[in-house]
Amino acid sequence: MQADGYPKPGDQHPLLSLFGLALTVLPALSVLAVGLKKPYNNWDEIGYVAVALSTEGHHGASLNEATYASVKNAVDAATFAQLIQGDYRATVFHDPTSLQQQLPFYSIRVLYMQSLKVVHALGSDYPEATHIVSATFAALSVFMLAALSVRLRAPLWSIPFVVLACGLLDIARLSTPDAMACFFSLWTLHALIRNSSLVFILAALLPLVRTDALLLSLLVLAHTFVNGSKAKSVASAIAAGALYLFATLSNGSYGWLTLFNMSFINKSPYPATLIPSRALGDYLRPYISMAYSFTTQPHFVIFGLALAWLLLKKAHGTANETAQIITICLSFVALHMLFFPADTYRFFVFAAAASLTVLIADAYVTDLRAR
Repeated sequence: MQADGYPKPGDQHPLLSLFGLALTVLPALSVLAVGLKKPYNNWDEIGYVAVALSTEGHHGASLNEATYASVKNAVDAATFAQLIQGDYRATVFHDPTSLQQQLPFYSIRVLYMQSLKVVHALGSDYPEATHIVSATFAALSVFMLAALSVRLRAPLWSIPFVVLACGLLDIARLSTPDAMACFFSLWTLHALIRNSSLVFILAALLPLVRTDALLLSLLVLAHTFVNGSKAKSVASAIAAGALYLFATLSNGSYGWLTLFNMSFINKSPYPATLIPSRALGDYLRPYISMAYSFTTQPHFVIFGLALAWLLLKKAHGTANETAQIITICLSFVALHMLFFPADTYRFFVFAAAASLTVLIADAYVTDLRAR
C-alpha cells in the first residue's frame, strides 16, 4: 500500500489475506445465522406466501386456508396470534376477498417472488423460503460491502461496524425483499465506481427487485449520462422504466394514491375499493411526523455526517468520485421520503452502508497521507 492509500500494482488484494477474509466471512456468516435462526416472521410474510400460493392455483377460500396453514406451521402460537389480531389483520384472515386484494402490494416484487419459488422448489415451504432468501442476500450484501470497501480503500476492520450500524442484521430477519434490494443496490454502486458496463444492466433490473429502486436506477444513470455514456444510459433508463411498468401493470398495482392512503391515512382491508382522501391535511401530516421521527433513527446520524462531509468537500473543491456515491445515496433517501414519507430504516440500509463506508474510507486514506 502506498502512502496515499492506493494499492501498489504488486500488493496482495486485501480480501485475499487471511485477516481480511475473516473480517468479511465472519460477519457474513453471523448475518446469515441470525436471519435463519431468529426471523421476525413479520406480517409481510403472509402477503408473499399468499402470492406464491396463488401462482400454484389457490384462490378464494383455498388461498386463505393454504396461506394461513403454511404460516401457522412455521411460527409459534403467540406469533401466529399476533399475525391475525386487530381489525385489519383479522379481516384479512377471515375474508378471502380481503386477502386476495392484498396481493398486488406483494406480487410486484418480481425477482423476490421468483427467488421464493426457486427455494421452494428445492424443498422449503414458503415461509421458510422467505427466511432463506432474506438471510442469504443479507449475507451476500456483506461480501458486496467488502468489495465496495476495497474499491474505496476503506479498512476491512470497519465491516463489522458498518453491518451493525446500518441494519443488515435486521433486514436479514425480515420476510421482505429489502435484503435482496440492498445487495443489488450495493452491486450497482460498486459497478458504477468501477466504471463497469455492468452498471447499465443492474440499473435496468433494479425495479424488478423492488419497484421504488427505480429511483436509484435513474440517479445512477443520470450520473453515467453526465459523465459521457449517454447512449447506454438512455437505453438502460428506458429498460428500467419498461421493467417498472411490467412489474406494476402486469400485477395489478393499485398506484401511489392507494399506497399512500393505505400506509398513512386509512389502512383498509379492502384496498381495491378504497376511496382516497381529499383532505390536504391527511397528506401533510405524514411528512411532519416523518421529519420528526427520522431524527431519532441511527441512519439520521450517518446521513447527517455524510451531508456535512459532502458540503465541506464541495466548499473546498476537493469532491472526487466517492462524493458522487454520497450524492446518489442522499438523493435516493430524499426522493424516497418525498414520494413515500416513511423513515422505515429497511429502505435505506444500502444507502447508509455505502455512505458510512465512504466516510470511513476518506478518513482512513487522509490519515495514511498524513503519515
